[in-house]
Amino acid sequence: MPEDRKAIIHIDPAEETGRYANAATIMHSTTEFIVDFIMLLPGDRRKVVSRIVTSPAHAKQLATALAENVARFEKIYGQIEVARAEVEFSGSMN
Repeated sequence: MPEDRKAIIHIDPAEETGRYANAATIMHSTTEFIVDFIMLLPGDRRKVVSRIVTSPAHAKQLATALAENVARFEKIYGQIEVARAEVEFSGSMN
């Protein structure tokens, strides 16, 4: 699409604030990818906060776009460190 003809994207006000996720699971079949975005909570609790179902072609486009954006981010802000251990919460639970 030409630069001067960018599509207008509308977002429902209920979705505008987004959802926080600190983990994800990815499943696939021959026709679709399912991505569950998850919030890991204290006490070994996990909550799916959003599920996206998309085609293999769109999943590949998303993977490419994410890789490109991570590379841009790291060029500006430096290497992103990824912890290899499970998330651990400290403090008391109410």
